[in-house]
Amino acid sequence: MEKNIITTLIELTYRGNDDVKIAAISALGDYHSTVEQQNAINRLLELCKDPNRDIAVSAIKSLSKLSGHF
Repeated sequence: MEKNIITTLIELTYRGNDDVKIAAISALGDYHSTVEQQNAINRLLELCKDPNRDIAVSAIKSLSKLSGHF
């Protein structure tokens, strides 16, 4: 189940709708899982370079949330 949640959230970060992307990014930061966590971190690192400032900031905030769990 955890793998499906993380996979779905990662897939949502590829959507064209920025509001959906930001919500998925935030959820990735809030969802603490040992399964597929590295994939989520890799995607968040990519999103830190997004040209949309709101998306990049959201990715950075999510990474900071996750950093306390490693």
